[in-house]
Amino acid sequence: MGDKLKTAAVSAMKLPRDVCLGEPLISLEGRRAVLVENYRKILFYSEGQVKIQSKTGIISICGKKLKIEYYDDEEMKISGCISSVQLDGN
Repeated sequence: MGDKLKTAAVSAMKLPRDVCLGEPLISLEGRRAVLVENYRKILFYSEGQVKIQSKTGIISICGKKLKIEYYDDEEMKISGCISSVQLDGN
């Protein structure tokens, strides 16, 4: 099924896009943590920035004293003093 047709079907049936299309789900816990679901891989990691590849693009998280608390095949949690979260499409 083509991407446009799949997206239209998901919208018409009011299904969750993150589950059906693999789109990332990003949750902020104030300025102290970020939970990212549906990511593909970690591209870059330092105390000041974490770059993550998702199906739809790159997620850049900037801040101070950033630390990956945990990660598995589906989600990861990054803690520290979060200053920004940026999404860059494919």
